[in-house]
Amino acid sequence: MSEPFFSIVVPAYNEERLIGKTLEHLTSLAYPKDRYEIIVVENGSTDATFAAAQQYESEYCHVYQSEKGVSKARNFGIRKCSENMEWAILLDADTFLKENFLREVAAYLEKHPEAGYGTTEVFLDDETRAGRFWSWYINVTDKLIRIMHRAHIVRKDLLAKVTYDEGLVAGEDLRFSRDLAKYGTYFFIPTDQAITSARRFKQKGYFKMIFINMQLGLPRSIIKHIDWETIR
Repeated sequence: MSEPFFSIVVPAYNEERLIGKTLEHLTSLAYPKDRYEIIVVENGSTDATFAAAQQYESEYCHVYQSEKGVSKARNFGIRKCSENMEWAILLDADTFLKENFLREVAAYLEKHPEAGYGTTEVFLDDETRAGRFWSWYINVTDKLIRIMHRAHIVRKDLLAKVTYDEGLVAGEDLRFSRDLAKYGTYFFIPTDQAITSARRFKQKGYFKMIFINMQLGLPRSIIKHIDWETIR
């Protein structure tokens, strides 16, 4: 199996409590260290996120700072990717990858050369009935609507055509997915190797999150006025 070079970009805003766990997972992936890099982009934090991330700096883990805003941080991180990058993975800072994640993604991409952009199954770290339902729901809807949320996997050539909309603080991932659809083929990878925090669901309430998510599908002229509340 060929081993594509992955650049994993992690925007981090006020993630002092979780960024260490995220990076522990990323630096422990069962994948050749010379075939992937980690790029953390701290953007406007008021806590010690930057200092916490710097503890993991190495020749393949780089920590930067950018202007505040998740889209600005992602675009900045993409510009910092190695020239060797073949695929970028834009990862939420509260999403944790198990050791075989990259190997499974690489195996899928080798079998599907037409793949251009997509995501994988991601499961909430909540084993309650509500948590299991939402894990099922977000995976089914992501695959059905062909969008990306917590892990955006994009082929290098497509990143030259599409960027994140820096005018949005909510729904930017949906717009990014729709823009990519003009140029590439979507894919969805079944896996048990990605876990994400259920903190937003627990704090806002699982039922209320249905209506919050529905808002994000509205036209840009509307969602540009929606503020995405920071949950930490």
